[in-house]
Amino acid sequence: MAKVVVLFPVQNSAPLARKTLEALKAQTLSDWQCYLLDQGEKAQAVRELLAAVGDARFAAGPGGLVTLAKMMNWALGNTEASYILPLPEGVILEPQALEKYVAHLEANAQAAVVYSSYAEVKPDGTKQKVQLYPHEGCIHERFDFGFVKFYRAAYLKKIGGFREDLKHAAEYDVELKLGDDYTLELLDEVLYVVEVPEQAEAAPGALHSPGKGKYGGFSYVFYPPDVEQEVTSVFEEMLKRRGAYIDHETVPVPYPKEPYPVMASVVIPVLNRAKYIGNAIERCLEQTFKDFEVIVVDNGSTDGTVEIVQEYAKKDPRVRLIRGTGNCIASALNDGIRAARGKYICQLDSDDEYVPTTLEKMIAHLESHPKCGLAISYYELMDENRNKIPGIEPVTHKGYTRNQILRRDGAGALRVFPKVVLEEMGLYDEKNYGNFGEDYDMVLKVGEKYDVDRVHEVLYRYRRHSDNTDVTRDPLMKIRNKNNARLAALRRRQEINRKLGKLPAHIAEKLDREKATEQKQA
Repeated sequence: MAKVVVLFPVQNSAPLARKTLEALKAQTLSDWQCYLLDQGEKAQAVRELLAAVGDARFAAGPGGLVTLAKMMNWALGNTEASYILPLPEGVILEPQALEKYVAHLEANAQAAVVYSSYAEVKPDGTKQKVQLYPHEGCIHERFDFGFVKFYRAAYLKKIGGFREDLKHAAEYDVELKLGDDYTLELLDEVLYVVEVPEQAEAAPGALHSPGKGKYGGFSYVFYPPDVEQEVTSVFEEMLKRRGAYIDHETVPVPYPKEPYPVMASVVIPVLNRAKYIGNAIERCLEQTFKDFEVIVVDNGSTDGTVEIVQEYAKKDPRVRLIRGTGNCIASALNDGIRAARGKYICQLDSDDEYVPTTLEKMIAHLESHPKCGLAISYYELMDENRNKIPGIEPVTHKGYTRNQILRRDGAGALRVFPKVVLEEMGLYDEKNYGNFGEDYDMVLKVGEKYDVDRVHEVLYRYRRHSDNTDVTRDPLMKIRNKNNARLAALRRRQEINRKLGKLPAHIAEKLDREKATEQKQA
């Protein structure tokens, strides 16, 4: 029996399908078998492709295998292959692809899946590398694996294969189950190309499930209810398997008895935002709620930002400028929090703005909810000139729960914390999340002890422009920071459950082994 089984879903016998199969014939590793799978009344196309390739290693598979789950489970139960590759039409393997995938898995016993970077071929013939990133234990469903995942069959059998009852999340369920005990690893070489048709939004392929999603990192905000239900269920099952699902009671915020000088402190970190900082301050000064201060923390601006803030400070004593002591967003936030005299800390990015009732509504909610450690409003997107961006509804993040936040990229804006809660959490983590993910890390921590509440109104306006820091930051740093925040939260939640006597013994033993290994390596 062949070492590698390739599953090829057949929609037609067009030239692109033939080109995909011809690339398979050219592999330097020859120990493979490819099954052509009829995707619904495509028997004639299967026969035409078999005749065209003229190679005994190609065969017609059974009909009815019209989902990835059914294809993979059939291969697990009816072949003795060590490795299984679902191959979408339009994925043109480089000659050494199979050999390198196999070699990586054989050299890395903990690896259950290997995937690789690839290149896109544009209609004009130009080729461009698509850089993928290390998985590193990622637990959300939007991770971008590209078009090819090369599976170790033995580990798929250990987890019971694919769930055929899941219409949308079967692949994600397998990724999480494999991730319980094994790794999914990047081979950072271009091992295949995909041909992008004219005006296509994504590269072709019947098995393609875009990791980034149609709407980028926030695709989950737009999921239909049936997709959200499946993804939610699969994710929470993983948390329970790993002992990281939390359902303990939250507690009241321990406010000090002494009154604060002001009720709210708006903290605005800034670096070279002369174009926008004046607007951010003015929108604060227009608030219907009056008992607040504005603390602008400058991180070394050289474009006139400082002078603009100083002019506002001369006119209104509620505006203060302080110089940052560090060189990152987290340190600027921390400088502002330390200097703040308010009971509540209200964050505002220097290029964004509040609506007139923002502070009134947010403070009222916190004052009436004693267990609330973080209040978050809805927000809308505006363009560079403060115009609402048409066609995009306000972002609500209504699906927030203290468990589901671990698979989401954020909790929304505006974020308002009791100052005492931020102090209890040790302020923002400058070491690990200095310029990205510091707010996400804080949301995760706060939600493990206190309520995180939604204020169901648009009270924040987020400006989209070419110089957004989210656009200019290193993508690998962003991925790693968010991923590390999630993994750290998993550990904390497991320890919470250990203290509550809810952590399964085998998980506790695994954690202790991992800690012992980390201590030896330190």
